[in-house]
Amino acid sequence: MFEVGHLFWRLLKRGYNVSLTEFVYIFTMYVDDIKNDFYEFLSGKRIFLMVHYDIDSICACKILQSLLRYKHILYSLAVVKGKEDLKVAYRENCNDVKYFVLLNCGGTIDIVEELEAEEDITFFILDSHRPTDLCNIYSNGQVRLLSTPEEDVAVPEFHDVFREESDDEDDEEIDDSDGETRAAKRRRLDEEELIKRREKRLWEDNRDKLMFEYCQFTYHARASAIRIFELAWKLNKDDKDLLWLAIVALTEQMLLGKIENTHYTLEIGPLQAHATRLQNKTNDTDVMTSLKISFENDLRLTLYRHWSVESSLKYSMFPAVKMKLWSLKGDKKLHELLADMGFPLIQSKQSFHSMDLQLRKEFRPSLEKLSEKYGLQDIVYASFVLQYGYRNKYCASDIVFALLAILESSPMDKKPSELFNLALDCLSRTKREILNDAIDRAKDISKTIFKTVQSALDMKQIITAGPFVYFIIQEGCPNWYMFSHLHILLMLAHFLLRAYVAMSRNRKAATLPLIISAPKNLETGTCILLGIPPLCENSPKNFFGKAFEQAAERINCDSSCDFIDTSYFEIHTKDRTRFFDALTALLS
Repeated sequence: MFEVGHLFWRLLKRGYNVSLTEFVYIFTMYVDDIKNDFYEFLSGKRIFLMVHYDIDSICACKILQSLLRYKHILYSLAVVKGKEDLKVAYRENCNDVKYFVLLNCGGTIDIVEELEAEEDITFFILDSHRPTDLCNIYSNGQVRLLSTPEEDVAVPEFHDVFREESDDEDDEEIDDSDGETRAAKRRRLDEEELIKRREKRLWEDNRDKLMFEYCQFTYHARASAIRIFELAWKLNKDDKDLLWLAIVALTEQMLLGKIENTHYTLEIGPLQAHATRLQNKTNDTDVMTSLKISFENDLRLTLYRHWSVESSLKYSMFPAVKMKLWSLKGDKKLHELLADMGFPLIQSKQSFHSMDLQLRKEFRPSLEKLSEKYGLQDIVYASFVLQYGYRNKYCASDIVFALLAILESSPMDKKPSELFNLALDCLSRTKREILNDAIDRAKDISKTIFKTVQSALDMKQIITAGPFVYFIIQEGCPNWYMFSHLHILLMLAHFLLRAYVAMSRNRKAATLPLIISAPKNLETGTCILLGIPPLCENSPKNFFGKAFEQAAERINCDSSCDFIDTSYFEIHTKDRTRFFDALTALLS
């Protein structure tokens, strides 16, 4: 229930003498001046960082850590994979710390209510997940949002979702001294009561409609690392290393389909300006020590600078889908492309660094020239390249794939906190061996995803269920454990849906969303579900969070929505068939 008792009475209980109107104007908790009201405010205080287990969060954390060191601000850190991790970290530290900074977690839930926080605790939240919970937006000051109001779309007005409770239940004293009979006055009061009830019912109907429209889709807003980098810029403590972290965070959002292409295009403009400014600012001209970030067109190919040309073309989603490279005909087409480019097969199978210098220089222009003939339009996109020394050249997508490999393709005995720290090290230029090892593992991930898609298409395992299609990864299949990780499962889902649409004879294929399921925990018998929107919508906004909740309620099954991103869901494997039936009925 969204009565004002949830927020407004929270103030009244604490002794605030504030009217409802004053409450609205005073307590809309976006931090306007992030420099003074966040950074300077925390100076001299001990804080606790709660950081989500994803790439944007890691980049934002690394930038923030460098800023905290300038002020000698003491902090502790916990890695958060879900809501339960949030609760555990808070319970263990709330007695020692009064200021909590949450990166990419906590924004979509009523954080004060969820953690049962005391009134002397303050939460600073920078979360790219949307929609932001209204109790955080209209907070009493305990929650302070570091994002901007423009990033939250169509936020309902306070009066439309929160309401003062009148003393309707109190019996009014009936006074007939004015000559009005008791019966007449009773009739008048009954009519007034009916009008009040009707108005309240209409208000509740309107509130439910507004809340449904606000909460029906989950999506991502601006990368948190970019917001923290802008803080570093305002403090005049920015440099090229910090800018590169912001670029990597944005690239991750684009590669994993978290934001629209237009959003990506709008964000790269200011980052390009920062790159030019910082490049002109430096005096270091030594090639071996200087760091250069260049803005240039790149190819939608996975790790091609660190792989062979043939493998990168084959296992990258974009060319694989366009040329249907999982088929014999597609494989033949790939070799025709390489021949048209003038690349001998022996050169194409070598690592990119070992190829002839002239072929390396001609690779991108040749592929761009032949893109229309082979249906590879849009294979070129605007990106950034990092270069230091003579041999160290990485595009932003290389770093994203390497970080994903560290976070989600490491040995099972590694704790999330260990992998988080390893990912932080990977972003350091002094730890090249960590990055190179991660890139090798990222190649294995790409191969596994491609082979899984190929197998699913060959064996016709993508099933149409009316309003959606679904694919189930069985426990016995190779590398099934890899797909129990959220981002690798997301990469597979995007590849699978595009491949299905490319191969399907169904005209409605592009209008169907995909649900993919993978084993989560063999001991407890649970599986993880992920839903992604159809290709025709060309938008990352996802409606499956609410749909999964309603389907679970319909069949009354045990489920878990511990994930920060609600497009993921966990249920018992034995309930999956009934769950899909309920979902089919719900979406039909």
